Amino acid sequence: MSVLLLGNGVNQLEGLAPGWDGLLKQIAAKHGCKSDASLSNILGYEMLEQQILRNDPKATVRSVRQSIADGVQTKALLEKRDWSGSVHTKLTALPVNTILTTNYDYALERSLDADFQPARFSAETTYSLRRFHDAGGKRVFHVHGECGRPNTICLGYEHYAGTLQKIREQIVLSTGKTMPGKGYSFQLADILRGLTEKPADSWIYDFFLEDVYILGLSLDVSELDLWWLLSYRSKQRTAGRLPIENRVVFLDTGRDEVKDERPDCARSDCGYRKRALNARREERQRKRALLDSFGVEYVMCAGDSFPAQYDDALRRLKKLCGRTAG
Repeated sequence: MSVLLLGNGVNQLEGLAPGWDGLLKQIAAKHGCKSDASLSNILGYEMLEQQILRNDPKATVRSVRQSIADGVQTKALLEKRDWSGSVHTKLTALPVNTILTTNYDYALERSLDADFQPARFSAETTYSLRRFHDAGGKRVFHVHGECGRPNTICLGYEHYAGTLQKIREQIVLSTGKTMPGKGYSFQLADILRGLTEKPADSWIYDFFLEDVYILGLSLDVSELDLWWLLSYRSKQRTAGRLPIENRVVFLDTGRDEVKDERPDCARSDCGYRKRALNARREERQRKRALLDSFGVEYVMCAGDSFPAQYDDALRRLKKLCGRTAG
């Protein structure tokens, strides 16, 4: 079976949500602070949160998280709209039953069901390993939390570290059995060997059991939980410890273009533009080499624009998901 892992790129393509840097800048301005786009996502948030808490005696960690949730839920996402023809509808129409997303909003669910409303109750109030939504016959997991539950939004080292701790505990949970020549068995090993059923309400095992196609996600180094899953999968597979046979494919839709940040840099021969383009290409080459070392297939989508690259990604996904479904 196939699983989609979708990031904020799908929202940005439709003009529905700001990028992370833009969101932090917006919240910083609201509180009279400054954000730093040069920092990683985690450190950028940590610094801003500390500034807000120090400058505003009425602010709390919860209120800062609520600001993130409010900033993500733009008017374009809150209003009832026609989703036909959107990239969300095209992606959710693919032959997959499970969709993972790092997005906090409910655009994917509403593209499946225009009347979708998140359930009011969930046993998970902080982390997001088992909570999901059913919409239009699909199961959607918000792996880094959701705006309807601000406390679940994964922000800062404490939350990411806690998420990673819970993921690792679940993966390597001892089953109390002894496998001949393999020592004590653990949850993931038993599932892969067909000795234990995969939990239906957990997305983390999909990285070892299903073909995972990643789109619209930058895979920033801050995504500690996702990188750990990819790393652990790679190590177990390379060492031949576990029978891991699934594919993980990263579809890159990054464009080789630079915004006109300087009035005098509109020309194609501008030195600043050339240096910025070269930096982006070098960054892409590094990411490709990194993903390759982790056993993740890298696909650069063709096209001279963002929409064109997503069209190419969709064409590829139809073939990839269709092949798995067949």
